[in-house]
Amino acid sequence: MENPLESQPSPNSGSHPSAHDQGPGRCYINNLPYDVFHKIFTICHGQPTITDNSFPILASHVCRIWRHHALDTGTLWTKHEFRTRSPNFEKHSTFMDRANGAPLDVIIDETPFRSSSVKHAKEIMRLLVQHVSHLRTLEVWRAPLKILRIIFDRFAELPAPQLRKLTVRSDKSTAWYAGGRPTKWKFQPFVRTEAPNLRELNLYGINPTNIIERFKGLQILRLKWTGVFKGVSPYDHAKAVQELLLLLPDLRYLLLGHRYSDHVGRDVNSLQLLPDLLPPPITHTSLMHASIGAKPICSNGIMASLALPKLRYAIDRDQNELSLAVACLPVIAEPTECPFPALITLRLRGGYDESESIAHPWNAVNMSHLDSVLSRLKQLRSLTFDHIDFEGDQYFPCVGWTCPKLDWLSFIACLGFSMRQVRSVVETRLQQQEAKKKLRPLVRLVVYQRSSVPPMVFEDGDREWLEGALKLDMKIHQRDPMGGQDYLLTTVYLTRTLAREDDR
Repeated sequence: MENPLESQPSPNSGSHPSAHDQGPGRCYINNLPYDVFHKIFTICHGQPTITDNSFPILASHVCRIWRHHALDTGTLWTKHEFRTRSPNFEKHSTFMDRANGAPLDVIIDETPFRSSSVKHAKEIMRLLVQHVSHLRTLEVWRAPLKILRIIFDRFAELPAPQLRKLTVRSDKSTAWYAGGRPTKWKFQPFVRTEAPNLRELNLYGINPTNIIERFKGLQILRLKWTGVFKGVSPYDHAKAVQELLLLLPDLRYLLLGHRYSDHVGRDVNSLQLLPDLLPPPITHTSLMHASIGAKPICSNGIMASLALPKLRYAIDRDQNELSLAVACLPVIAEPTECPFPALITLRLRGGYDESESIAHPWNAVNMSHLDSVLSRLKQLRSLTFDHIDFEGDQYFPCVGWTCPKLDWLSFIACLGFSMRQVRSVVETRLQQQEAKKKLRPLVRLVVYQRSSVPPMVFEDGDREWLEGALKLDMKIHQRDPMGGQDYLLTTVYLTRTLAREDDR
């Protein structure tokens, strides 16, 4: 088949393709209307294989018509990345002019500041000041403190009416990382102006104390710095989160934590008993995703102090399911309204003396609420029991008639249950489905067994029956298994969108 691009007349011939006899089987792409060209250009420009502004440059050099269309398509010239030691400021200035008022996306990393740091920072700001009214995205990655001061002290006086996303990650030497140098500088962009349309704010190693209340329309917020929870006690953690949510009524995604703090292990008592002092619960009606990077006793205190009717995912600092202590079961079961009715995944963490495999004295009290809690979680699709002592199959049977949308069931180093009981639960759900009770059958069962105890015993035919009814995985429990990660990785949520920036 003939390439339509090769059949074009020379751009220097001065004749339009439509003036030529096309002949049978010929197709001149230049005859397409401009709106079709615009759509093609937009699609090509958005392909992940095309980096920076390479496509607009290529398109504008094909021929006279293509160049005319490319220069008329302002959205092709909106992405500007300053990632080289010597940025071509003249090129960026030309491209910003060609954008012709289309929203601009600007990314700056530490590379331009490794040599002529202050000079390059001032040149970048000279360009941004001219086009700040069209700025849609601004990302600054690992810039030194003096560069952050140059950029954001200037932005304190500049309005950004179209700004939707602001991301700033400081380098590790700043005062808001552990061990950083002290500073009196305050991060205060737009403090004397406005950014009324800001919807996403991501700050890593930056103290946001002076600005959060200015952006009440935020929908996505990520904060990682040493003082994010304002204290060390569970009460401090819970109160800090409550105050933040009360400031941001439209917030949908929240990530809080500090990547560089030491991991704190789990204490059995903290999983079976909530802290004595917690603030009264508050309700936030918009939050759908919560990622909490705190030690377990504090994260449980936070969850016990919130009612989140739209919450779908609770995630920990490693982007796995947040372990919710069995101590929270009475709190979830008691209110008139379920605090987490939209929850999709739940990882319930218990505690027992692993050296003697003895149930905690409060285990029976907490687990007695399991039936009531699961009956309220109508949207739950993945349920993980982590170090739970079922004390002889006492609490597990309720899974057979609760959680109508449940697909995945996992056990991590659990005690006091049998595979015969598991089969009974799977059979019950199948029977409920056959009776048209709107109860989904389980599709996957994962059992992480402790290496220090004998393997799970299957009675006659149980293993074969389970393998025929669902996907069965029997695994050896590692030091810190991923739990429900398998289910989370099947969703677009984790790997494609919200967690993408957390790994940078």
